[in-house]
Formats: sequence, structure tokens, C-alpha cells
Amino acid sequence: MSTAVEAQEGKPQEIELWSNRILIHPLSRRVAGLLAPTPVTPNAVSCMGVAASAAGAFCYVALPWPAAAAAGFACQLAWHVLDGADGELARRTGRSSPSGEVVDGVCDYLAQVVLYSALALILSRTFGPWAWALAAASGAARAVQANSYESRRRTYQFWGYGRGWLRQSLGGGAREAPRGWLGVLGRAYLAVSDRVTPPNPQLDAAMRRRLDQGGTVAAQARALYRGVQVRAIVAAAPLASNLRTMAIGASMLAGSPLYFFLFEIFGLTGVLLWSLRVQACADAALVETLPGLEPATSS
Repeated sequence: MSTAVEAQEGKPQEIELWSNRILIHPLSRRVAGLLAPTPVTPNAVSCMGVAASAAGAFCYVALPWPAAAAAGFACQLAWHVLDGADGELARRTGRSSPSGEVVDGVCDYLAQVVLYSALALILSRTFGPWAWALAAASGAARAVQANSYESRRRTYQFWGYGRGWLRQSLGGGAREAPRGWLGVLGRAYLAVSDRVTPPNPQLDAAMRRRLDQGGTVAAQARALYRGVQVRAIVAAAPLASNLRTMAIGASMLAGSPLYFFLFEIFGLTGVLLWSLRVQACADAALVETLPGLEPATSS
């Protein structure tokens, strides 16, 4: 499958995690293929993902060690597969929409609330009420880190391949833009995104000028953007949910969710700050380089 096609389907391979390429996405495509002829909707698959995460939370709480670690990890792996299958199903059946994007995000956050609550309950057996404060801090760190990572991935796909996302549908007032409470949640997500990963007006303007010229200049601009920004996306890759799932499994195998909470609060926050620095350097390089592609069309 070519890179262009993969990007159109929402999965540019140059920024995909090895675990997604090798395991998660092939399984997600298989599930979507099985569900495509059925009445099951992408939103229903998103809800199934919440159920899988809740099952994992139950395993971590209720089963004895080490079965709890193994069963909980398996359920969380199922959540990853379903989390990919909903978007894949939407694309295959022509039901992709900004509203579905918000529903998917809401289900993802709900799944994590259930999981973190279970981990806090486990830790409270030894840490008491402090376990809930630690879980809340870890969950807040996750929300910020995940928002930053996903926002940068979506921005990369927008400028690098022309694939729009929630920012374009809400910002442009598109007819298919989320309405009601979905619109409120979508705008709240973008408000957080604007703070943890602020847009670069200079870079946006430079890219827009080149894309407006069309033809070779636009193609060169997109290629240059991908070539420079891919390093920044890769730098932020540890902020993806895949590493967290493995870290939770390892932490539970070690006997306590405490290790995971500390890793997320301190370790991944450090990764976030470092990756934002890499991002700023990539943005600056593009702002300097883009004008040299060809002279902009004079007004």
C-alpha cells in the first residue's frame, strides 16, 4: 500500500508505532472487515472499546496476581484493537464524520476514567486516600500528554497530506461539524490543544501561501513539511497510549500501579516537554525554509 493511500486512510506509516503496524492495525482491519456487512455502527464499536477497558479494569482489581496482570493487559490490548476498528469501519462504510471523531474521543477518555479508578482502588489498599490524588494527577497528565500527541499527529496529516480533522470542521463551520454537546466537547478539546500545543501562525501562513500556489510548489511544500516534522512526531511517540498500556501491565506485574503513576507523572511529562522543544525547532526550520521553495505569487 502506498504512503499516499495510507495517509488517506488516516495511517501515514512514517509516524505509526511499530506495535500498530505489526499487531494493532492488522487486527483492527480484520475486525472492521468482519463488521462492515453488519448493522454495527462505528460508534457502537467505540462503546465496545469502553467495555473492553472496563473488563481490563475488573481483571486488575478482582483477579489474583499474576493472572490479574495478564488478563488485564489482554483486555487493554482488545481496547486498542477496537479503538482502531471504529475509525477503520467508518472509512470502509462511508460513515466518517467529525461527530464520530468526538464520540471516539469521549469513549477513549471514559475508558481511561474507568481504568484509572480501578488502579486507584488497588493502590488505596496500601496508600489510602492518597492513591486517588495520585491517580487524578496521573490522569490529568495523561489527558494533556495525549492531547498534545494527537493534536500534532492530526496537524501533521493536515499539512502533510491534506487530511482535515476536528479543527478544520469546527473552525470552518462545516455542515457536518459536531453540534450540541458534541460540539461543546470538541471545542473544549481544541481549547486544551491550543494551550499544550500552540499553533504556529508563521508556519501556518507559510504553508498556506505555498499550498495556494498549487501544482509543484504545493507538492514540494507538503513533502518538505513531512520530511522535517516527522522527527518531531517520532519524538512524541512515547506519549501514545500503546506505551502506557505496556507500562500498566508491567507495573501490575511488579505488584502495584504506583510505578505506572510515577512513570506517567514524571517520566512522560519529561518526554512531553522535550518533544515540544523538538517541535519548536522543526517549526522554526520550516518557517525559514519554506519561502525558498519558489517565490510566492505576488499579490
